[in-house]
Amino acid sequence: MRDYYDILGVKKSASDKDIKTAYRKLARKYHPDVNPGDKKAEERFKEISEAYQVLSDKKVRAKYDRVGHQAWKAGVKDAPPPGSGPSWGFPGGGFGQGGFTGQGPSGVHFSSSGDINLDDILGSMFGGGFGRKSGRRRRSTKGEDSEARLAISMPDAIKGGEHRITLTTGTGKTESLTVKIPPNIREGQKIRLSGKGAPGIRGGASGDLLIEIVYEDDKRFTRDGSNLTTEVSVAFSMAALGGKVTVPTLTGTVDLTIPKGTQGGQRLRLPQKGLPKKGGRGDLFVRIKIRVPKKLDDKGKALVEELKRYE
Repeated sequence: MRDYYDILGVKKSASDKDIKTAYRKLARKYHPDVNPGDKKAEERFKEISEAYQVLSDKKVRAKYDRVGHQAWKAGVKDAPPPGSGPSWGFPGGGFGQGGFTGQGPSGVHFSSSGDINLDDILGSMFGGGFGRKSGRRRRSTKGEDSEARLAISMPDAIKGGEHRITLTTGTGKTESLTVKIPPNIREGQKIRLSGKGAPGIRGGASGDLLIEIVYEDDKRFTRDGSNLTTEVSVAFSMAALGGKVTVPTLTGTVDLTIPKGTQGGQRLRLPQKGLPKKGGRGDLFVRIKIRVPKKLDDKGKALVEELKRYE
């Protein structure tokens, strides 16, 4: 018998929230309505549900942590007797039209009774009406929205464009999609692709795919919110006498005026040349690094000595 923590893909120290999150993700993937006629998916779904029933009940989980599946064998102290242990079934008849009952670990019967209502959990996942026997036709339900992240370069964030992404859908298929990036998109903004999320239930529409934008690092710049900083090196003479130097920006290069008497480490500001933000763009700061001659001949040394009078 597989370990229940392994079945849900969580550590033994997992919190109740972690266990529930893992269960919801797996149940959505292997749910029989999503995989009609797939016996392997059905068996996996039963296994996942069984593991969740044990690990979501604090008392039962504590017994399981002490002795594992031995807790369901005769003679183990405090082990629940067969038939009175955790419930593996689903109120109202299980999943789909037929539901299921069967044998749990070491002969424990699982049925549709118990304190943990998986119908409530799965109903919230699939929009209600899960596993309920009724003369009425069960309604179709739209699939859940899915989320993904897309890393784009900082220049692409300014100019926009198209990106190709490859995703694995809830049914295990790989799909390549084109994502249109609008100009001046902010980090953290989301692009919605309709119908590209989780598949619907009983013929319902698929959910949407929400793609969150993140920025890739750019070795030319350091970031501070929407502001950027870059560094340029200028000659000692230019720093003293002034001039122009070419600096990189997100949309190409520009000529920057270096004022007379510029000091090393001084920052010069280029407004609206940074990253997108609400209401516009941040600024680009240019940090000045002064190049000092490493080798001087006698004439050069004499000139530097002469400059000492102006320090």
